Amino acid sequence: MPAGFSSFRAIDCYIYGMESFWNRVANLLNTSTVVELAQILDVKRSTLSSWIHSDRRPPMEVLLKITRLTGVDIHRLERGFSYSLEEDDEVAEHHTSIKRFELIEFINSLDDEELEVAWAFVRLCERRAVKTRTSKPVQQPKG
Repeated sequence: MPAGFSSFRAIDCYIYGMESFWNRVANLLNTSTVVELAQILDVKRSTLSSWIHSDRRPPMEVLLKITRLTGVDIHRLERGFSYSLEEDDEVAEHHTSIKRFELIEFINSLDDEELEVAWAFVRLCERRAVKTRTSKPVQQPKG
């Protein structure tokens, strides 16, 4: 475990555990301290420490920066380097969970103006879905 990250609990954790996520990031970016990692990610050290100690992922913009810097996709950062999409075929409900998580993280990273645009888009999609559902012709039973 890189120095500076020694405050992580050295216990076995689920594959989705934060310790694994932040250790993977630290190892990929070859950092030995939280200060170094904060500088690389261009965030305050206290903010990064908060994410690490409260078991939270960074906002989407920082997560995307990590993927650009490391060349490792979000799923592998989250689940480990041996992760493959075929694993999700075995447990299909994780697709929905991951999408929901990523969508929530993205929404949380939006500023007020971006949130208004996203909200307008969601409302438009909602209206179109309702319109599509209500305009489907009713099929008469054969016979």
